[in-house]
Amino acid sequence: MAEAASAPPPQTSAKVSDIIKNYRPSRAFRGNSKPDAPLFITSLDFDDQGEYLVASGDDETIQLFDVKEGKSTKSVPSKKYGVHLARFTHHSRQILHASTKVDDSLRLLDLHNESYLRYFSGHTDKVTSIALSPGTDAILSCSKDDTVALWDLNSRNAQGKMKLATPYLVAFDPSGSVIAIASQSTSSVLLYDFRNYDKPPFATFDLAPHEDRYTPSTRGRGWTRLEFSNDGKHLLVGTDYHGHFILDAFEGHVKAFLVGKSGATGRAAPVSTTGKPLGQGDVCFTPDGRYVLGGAGEQSDTLVWDLHQPPEPGSILKPITRLQYRGRSSVVLANPRYNMFATADKEIVFWLPDDNAKAVEK
Repeated sequence: MAEAASAPPPQTSAKVSDIIKNYRPSRAFRGNSKPDAPLFITSLDFDDQGEYLVASGDDETIQLFDVKEGKSTKSVPSKKYGVHLARFTHHSRQILHASTKVDDSLRLLDLHNESYLRYFSGHTDKVTSIALSPGTDAILSCSKDDTVALWDLNSRNAQGKMKLATPYLVAFDPSGSVIAIASQSTSSVLLYDFRNYDKPPFATFDLAPHEDRYTPSTRGRGWTRLEFSNDGKHLLVGTDYHGHFILDAFEGHVKAFLVGKSGATGRAAPVSTTGKPLGQGDVCFTPDGRYVLGGAGEQSDTLVWDLHQPPEPGSILKPITRLQYRGRSSVVLANPRYNMFATADKEIVFWLPDDNAKAVEK
């Protein structure tokens, strides 16, 4: 990938609220694909320290970036198996990813040696979501085979499985003790005690009435993102078209519906049946839990919502600002430690506060 002209790497010292409206694109990394077969970035992930970014693309490569230096450092091909949903483990030199070819295994890649350490086989259809426990080597994966599998990074065999109706997305809460599983066909989010995942869910959030109200034309489909805020109070359910739900993570009621998108992102998140490029959702929390960053759909803006702002009647929450750039924000991810975030479509863009505001290490 080629590097564009850029600003300095992240620094330290300002509150997020002081600089959230001042983010600007600082570096862009463009694909080297042929004009008739453009590269689309399908997933992004930061390591625990926020110092590295990994990206997967539909050219079947894994790209590694140094955030502080603002440069691409490695490109690893995965032509045989394909790659999607590339995730760092708690080791910044190990990447876990789903396969898009050959079989439906998860694969653990050592970036230093560019060799696979372990395969995790058991799913019989495409993996749609991968979540790593915040404090352990436990992994959860959802698949189109209607199962949720529990893995340990140190063993190739599944530690357990759950059979559910279309488990599509999965997320750990910040403590690692609660898991949320989103089922599109039932329009529900199920909460489980991770230590007793084989028991029935302790809570079920029914989103069907809210979909009838806010997203009637895409009810039961188009969910792209499931994420807890870092304070554990909110649960984000991202959708591909109308907007995004912010739920109370304890009671399940809708605290806000985030509007401002102009149509779909053009992605199939996270599994494609129509030939569209893959994705992982175009929305995320900032690490402080106050803001939500998201793409603007067909437009090229990145939207920012402030959850401290009172919603309008009907729990509608509009963006407080639009951050402009020439390309779509089809994948959006906030850095867990530094005040920077990344967006992607056909290129990866690093966003930093402008020269009048400094970034902060959290």
